Amino acid sequence: MIERIHQGEDALRNELLQQYRPFIGTTVSKVCKRYIHQTHDEEFSVGLEAFNEAISQYSSDKGSSFLSFADLVIRRRVIDFIRKNKQRALFVSLDETADPESPEYNVWDVQAAIEQHQAKQDAEMRREEILHYRERLREFDIELEELPEYTPRHADARKNMIHIARMIADNKKLREAFLEKKKIPVKYLLQFISFSRKTVERNRNYIVAITLIFIENYQYLRSYIQVDDTEGKEKLAREKEGHRTGDTESVSYCHDVRRGVL
Repeated sequence: MIERIHQGEDALRNELLQQYRPFIGTTVSKVCKRYIHQTHDEEFSVGLEAFNEAISQYSSDKGSSFLSFADLVIRRRVIDFIRKNKQRALFVSLDETADPESPEYNVWDVQAAIEQHQAKQDAEMRREEILHYRERLREFDIELEELPEYTPRHADARKNMIHIARMIADNKKLREAFLEKKKIPVKYLLQFISFSRKTVERNRNYIVAITLIFIENYQYLRSYIQVDDTEGKEKLAREKEGHRTGDTESVSYCHDVRRGVL
């Protein structure tokens, strides 16, 4: 339906918006932590607009399913709406109480209040990403709390597994197989890497966890994995392999992971 909408069948857009109103309401309610009335609560309108935005922006080439993509867009837009309204209320409150001629007025206190408010909202956005991430991990039979157990102990090992995760996320055929089967397409993946099947399978859960972060493009969780375009020790994809298999998306990866918390 989304592909047909992108091709100009606008009538389907309204049909999709109506069909998924319950989904929108549920997602908005999760963010607001209360029941959201579709008629009276402005947050629902924000969620509806976000769902419509997701319809326009979604591309299956990015890897994530549409509903997963729409869920994340709605969460971000609603949190942004709440943040802006709270910030507006904060400024009004400060304007009413902060008289520059008053001996109790302190511009540093005002700045500290604003920074504290921003930090609180950033924490809320991070929390929503983590909740969404937890749900995605469970589709692969992984619990978020178990991730530390699956993380390679050595930096080089983490770097190499992150290379593999990047390969899966960026290669269309690998990504589609990964999302459809809910597992790493090891047989096809081995055509592009020098690691053994045993190594990949031993690190399966860690690779899955990092691959989902890349596919979903979590803004806050990605900060835990800093990747620079510098020469790495292991080049996972070879252009000659891409030509041999007919996969034009295969490219050479040479990222150096400076820090990996996960």
